[in-house]
Amino acid sequence: MSLPVDRPLTERRIQILRHLANGLTTDEIAAEIHIGRNSVLTHLQYTYRQLGARNGAHAVAIAMVRGFVEPHEVPLPAPRAPLRRAK
Repeated sequence: MSLPVDRPLTERRIQILRHLANGLTTDEIAAEIHIGRNSVLTHLQYTYRQLGARNGAHAVAIAMVRGFVEPHEVPLPAPRAPLRRAK
């Protein structure tokens, strides 16, 4: 599953992957980078194909392994309190 040397990811696609890694929705990504929702979806579709990814989580994992997205760019959410069972 290697990325073809002659077809590296564009800066825009890396930018979208970073936002995806941070949990943004398609609509939120579109608003953040000032492009249409369909443009984000098209970029994601080509990115998945280019990386050989099945979905967004898979694409983010591949992007992190390949260094397109660095761990420090994805802050972890604060831990949530455990759920209490009803008695």
